[in-house]
Amino acid sequence: MAITQLPSGFDSLLIEATFPSTQPSLLFRYWIEPEKLPQWWSWPQEIEIQPYQGGTYHLGAPQKNWHLRGSYTLFDFPRQLAFTWRWDHDPAEDMTREVNLTFEPLGSEGTRLRLRHGPYENTARDQELRVEDHLAGWNYFLPRLQNLFA
Repeated sequence: MAITQLPSGFDSLLIEATFPSTQPSLLFRYWIEPEKLPQWWSWPQEIEIQPYQGGTYHLGAPQKNWHLRGSYTLFDFPRQLAFTWRWDHDPAEDMTREVNLTFEPLGSEGTRLRLRHGPYENTARDQELRVEDHLAGWNYFLPRLQNLFA
């Protein structure tokens, strides 16, 4: 199981992860089902998800005052999922971003997950956020997701 940062411009972050023994439909559900998400996203104590295009989500950790919110802009089960991404509590993230996921069949039983996160501006602050926060975060959480299927 591999996680690779793919080449991209300054405006996005591209990551590819492989799940050799996990079908796209099962992997997709780990992004949208409130009982599955905490198995690899360890921090949210509050999870509200309306899993359909136009639906919203909220992941919260009230004791830390962390709140990640967004809406589903694309919901094509089990092929693609896209959602807006905005932290309520972090003034450094004053821009709404989008995460776009593509679940590609890999062989007869596996999945290649492609993740695009952005947009980012070509400023020192945004580029630091892109690498130090978002890339580091995905490099932490995606292996946790992979380990569920190891």
